[in-house]
Amino acid sequence: MHLEQLRRVILRIVTSLMNLIIGPSGAWYALGLEGLCGYIIVNVFTKLIVAEFSALNEKISRLGYRISPIFLISTGFLPLITSNWYTFVIIVPILLATYVGLFWTGFHGIRKLRTLKNERESVKTFQHYEIVSTLLAAFLVLFLKQVEMVSYAGYIGSILAFIALVIPMKIGEGTIRVSSSDMLNEDVILARLTTGSFGIIGFSTVWCMRIIALEYAGVSGIAGMVALSSLGGHIISNLNEKKQSPEAADSKNWIWGTNIVATGIFIMIGSLILNLEEFFLAGYLITRGGASGILHPLEVRISGELLIGDGNEIGLRERIKFRIQTKIMFFYLISNYMLYNLVGEINLVLLVLLPLVTSLSCCKLNFEIINNLKTHQRVQGLI
Repeated sequence: MHLEQLRRVILRIVTSLMNLIIGPSGAWYALGLEGLCGYIIVNVFTKLIVAEFSALNEKISRLGYRISPIFLISTGFLPLITSNWYTFVIIVPILLATYVGLFWTGFHGIRKLRTLKNERESVKTFQHYEIVSTLLAAFLVLFLKQVEMVSYAGYIGSILAFIALVIPMKIGEGTIRVSSSDMLNEDVILARLTTGSFGIIGFSTVWCMRIIALEYAGVSGIAGMVALSSLGGHIISNLNEKKQSPEAADSKNWIWGTNIVATGIFIMIGSLILNLEEFFLAGYLITRGGASGILHPLEVRISGELLIGDGNEIGLRERIKFRIQTKIMFFYLISNYMLYNLVGEINLVLLVLLPLVTSLSCCKLNFEIINNLKTHQRVQGLI
């Protein structure tokens, strides 16, 4: 295993620990739903600002990628210093979002530099290790809960993050400034639609799940869902690839993944209306399988190739995703503020229903995207 891939596996385990135990969970236990909403707002804004700053030039981007584990180390040990509500609602999301903005702005550009494989094989390897590390993180969380050591998860995460920090950085020669700066270019528009749709679905469904799961299932329920759902989608994707040509499998996986996501969202909406939390979490399990297990590697590869061009942009695909997530968060905030003025209180059903309906519309967009990709011969040429 390449050292950079090892670093990513370790950091994936760490971020899973932080997000499952310290991050949103901490905000929920500090101030309930209001704390979690505050966490989301701070996290989304910080992530975008840090990513845009990191992309200013290649030196900043490489340095940010290299030092990003420092912010995970700080997050894990922060409860030793302070445990006030603002620690979990403000400081923790800032630290975790700073890590995300720094790391992901440079990661895929660096991944392409360090691998000798073609992009298809490179993304496939990346996805394989993402699934493995997610499973390891889930088992670790469940083990800590079983032995009643969940309170030590942050410290364990900090130690692992320190190990990732001291791993020597070894990447290939070349530049990571490979993306076009022409936002009106036909290829770039297709990439923006592909990444934007996926980004909205991922952002909306995961936060809806956390709102319900933190109220109903707790940490262990979240850990199990994240691991099993991703694995299930990954298995489906691999089975399709074994039975068909790469191009045909890509098209089929995109359609299957979207259908699976839509099915899960319908179940989430139905169970929300009927007040059946168990089925809501099962619906998310299905949705996560389609999104993370099937659509994610396709989105990385399709958008990444479509965005290649003149302009010397860094981490454009990730920044497009962060931008659209910030915009959709504004939309949710304004909509729920209007609903609050109408009904006089925060309605949990309406709060979660709007993002789910929005995600369904993105599923419809996904079918239009694959048709456009075929029309422009992108499926055959790129994915």
